[in-house]
Amino acid sequence: MKNEMKKLTFIISFLILVSCFLLPVFSRASLLDDLKQQIKEREAEIKQLEEQVTAYQQNLKETQQQKNTLQNQLAIIEARIRKLRADINVTSARIVTANLQIEELTLEIYEKTRKIEKHKKNIAGIIRTIYEYDEKTLLELILENEKFSDFLTQIEYIELLQKNVQRDLESLKALKLILEEQIVEVENKKEELEIYNAQLYSQKKIEDSQKTKKAYLLSQTKGQEKSYQQLLANVEKKQKQVREEIFELEEKLRITLDPESIPKPRSGVLSWPNEGLLTQYYGYTPYSKRLYKSGFHNGIDIAAGYGAPIYAADDGIVKNIGDTDKYCRGGAYGKWIAIEHDNNLTTLYAHLSAFGRYGIGDTVKEGAVIGYEGSTGYSTGSHLHFGVYASNTFMLKQSIYCGLLPIGATINPMNYL
Repeated sequence: MKNEMKKLTFIISFLILVSCFLLPVFSRASLLDDLKQQIKEREAEIKQLEEQVTAYQQNLKETQQQKNTLQNQLAIIEARIRKLRADINVTSARIVTANLQIEELTLEIYEKTRKIEKHKKNIAGIIRTIYEYDEKTLLELILENEKFSDFLTQIEYIELLQKNVQRDLESLKALKLILEEQIVEVENKKEELEIYNAQLYSQKKIEDSQKTKKAYLLSQTKGQEKSYQQLLANVEKKQKQVREEIFELEEKLRITLDPESIPKPRSGVLSWPNEGLLTQYYGYTPYSKRLYKSGFHNGIDIAAGYGAPIYAADDGIVKNIGDTDKYCRGGAYGKWIAIEHDNNLTTLYAHLSAFGRYGIGDTVKEGAVIGYEGSTGYSTGSHLHFGVYASNTFMLKQSIYCGLLPIGATINPMNYL
């Protein structure tokens, strides 16, 4: 009877070891399946919403290309609001999806942790049993069994368990590795969720700003085209004055720039600040010659779409933030942010519709969202004005026409992108 119990103990231990990963926990498995289905549905919803955003963006682009009249300006604002609402819907859906994914990963981590602990206990129990038999001499094992065949069966069980312990130890290591990866993934999802929440907050602010802009336009023009054209003429006059002032100040600084004080032209020094199309180059471009008296464009323009995220081109510190529309609406850079990098380069991001979550003095990493594309300041359509300066020349200068302006010795951004 004693020998039969020992054999039964071996068999039970072996079966538990083999089947511990195969026995489903139905309630948790059902919850996981439900989460996976919800995530799948949300991802399909996001895809549909993104298609709506694309359609609204195309409509906005077409509207912006039409003649600059009061009616069309109001149509542009309405198109932006529709596009922003679609953006908000996408971001909201992404937030829900990210929360579901975190919940799914958390449940999977719990299950794996539970299995690991159970697996470790089973392995420990079997190892103890094997150890007990290892402590016995060959003669003791033979004498304990009435039949020699029973002795051989015991030896076979021990050898089989030893092989399976080794195999399952390797499985345990693999399971722990997966667990570690999932823990990292949860942290990444939480960071992603934080970014989406900040983005949602900014998108709602941008939508509110467009509603305010519409109200301002109507109050200033009383809905009259003649009044709008007069307002436009006044703004264009101010734009020309500010642009010439900036050109004259920066031209003096460009002359004094020491080429040895800045990085050698090389691709990859800076990363692209958004994912749009390059619409205007640096310097004396055909478009800038028509638009500005000096004919000089002190940065590059990139258009990704109204409300698109703007990224820091390199690690750095937020040097300054400003909004020239507070002093001369439509006259200069609008909402802008400047980031100083450790290679004597400072980058400028202008015409933003809203700022990100960073303030003056904050450290930012390359690729961090620092704002959103817009059309504030002197802008004929939604785009990012991206400028690069030698840091030792960059400063804020009191303008005759438009408050504090960021100026410096500008460099062609294409030298470093």
